[in-house]
Amino acid sequence: MEEAKLSSEEEQRQREYQTEASRRLFALLKQSAGSKAHVNAITILGTKQTRPGFLEKATKNVLEAKTYADVINNAQQVAEKLQRFDIYEGVQILLDTAADSDPLAPPDSINVIYQVKEKSRVFLKTGTEIGNNEGNMNGSITVRNVFGGAELLETVASFGTRNSSAFQFSLSKPVNASPDSKIDINAHRILCNNTLASSYEELARGAGLRYKTVSKFGYHELSYDMTWRSIDRVSPNASLSIRQQAGDSLKSSINHVFVRERRDDILLPSNGHYIRIAQELSGLFGLGNAHFFKTELESQYCKQFGGGHILLDKENNEFLGVHPGYVVSTSFRTGCLANLSNGDKVSTVSDRFLLGGPLSVRGFRNAGIGPRDYKDALGGNMYWAAGVSAIAPLPKLESKAVRAHVFLNAGTNIPWQSGAFSQDLKQALSQSPSISTGLGLIYRHSIARIELNYCVPLTAARGDQIKRGLQLGIGLNFL
Repeated sequence: MEEAKLSSEEEQRQREYQTEASRRLFALLKQSAGSKAHVNAITILGTKQTRPGFLEKATKNVLEAKTYADVINNAQQVAEKLQRFDIYEGVQILLDTAADSDPLAPPDSINVIYQVKEKSRVFLKTGTEIGNNEGNMNGSITVRNVFGGAELLETVASFGTRNSSAFQFSLSKPVNASPDSKIDINAHRILCNNTLASSYEELARGAGLRYKTVSKFGYHELSYDMTWRSIDRVSPNASLSIRQQAGDSLKSSINHVFVRERRDDILLPSNGHYIRIAQELSGLFGLGNAHFFKTELESQYCKQFGGGHILLDKENNEFLGVHPGYVVSTSFRTGCLANLSNGDKVSTVSDRFLLGGPLSVRGFRNAGIGPRDYKDALGGNMYWAAGVSAIAPLPKLESKAVRAHVFLNAGTNIPWQSGAFSQDLKQALSQSPSISTGLGLIYRHSIARIELNYCVPLTAARGDQIKRGLQLGIGLNFL
């Protein structure tokens, strides 16, 4: 018993000694972290293609360090920044006292050394992608670090269900050696198959200049585009409205997009909010056949209730995950397109809003809500759509990426002419919206969200195309 007591006392003294040693080490680190220091030199090893001038701009923040803590923090931040340019496979940091290599250097001087390994400059990729009710096969050729300043040259060709063929080219470069701000020139040729909603195909060819940046509020994109559009391959059974718009048109437009993404998951979020605001002014510099202003808002808010407890396999006593809880999701979208001139410079079906389908107002066919001429969707100048969903895990499948939900959707899509009375406009937007409800299953795939719903349209405007019963939706953004 006496021996056991001595052993216990020895363990106690050992713990006290370790605690005191940890306290002294922490105090020493805290004291040295605030000590004055400055960076004597920055060396980057392993670069063969990257320009020294670009690296000097990218690493200049390290030179602003005033203390040892600043040196460590700034060096780490620059390493993460270099990694985000996507031209290096890895970035390692080594700190060394300058006096070791330069006897005349002050004792508080530090040399910062980065060891990097450049990625292959040419990258080939093929694959398949799933978008908003669209699938395609694509191939791309990417050239990294084209001129030694983290420039990216990318050429993409794709063939899909809606965009029958698309060829896109872009050359981008960072602005002020920042991975958060880029400018690019781009060109595209896209053949869009609209025969599911209307009786035509559209060929668009264009080029543009684009600036992308990230602020504390969110993502911004400002661009100028010049696009030559051709509405052709019109079906023999096309309506008169589509036939009248067939032919070529030129659009010169400036665009701005703002996105604030604060959801915990973009495909099946449980908490957070999302906002996207887009504006387009067409007819810039007096060029083109379309002169209009277009704005659109998309938003979503999600809130989780309950959940959080651990899921165990009682038979094998294995950890399965955490209960995802129950989620209420609300979404709202609206848009307005105002023609700024009359005659032959008004918007066409290519510019207007389409509403309805498994990704917007469920229970209606694709582009099934809004102005129509016979079977052809003509699109609206003003719309709104709202939805609320209650999402829950399935019993005994809580750890799987499958959920059940019930939903209620509503929306209106109307034509509108500038100068119309606000009272008439308010009445047109609010009376007799198209409404649907239903329930279904949600599966979160790694690249897309898949829904299989049973839909029940409750109300529909004249001319709307309803889709009662089962409806399949594959995409990224759902109402």
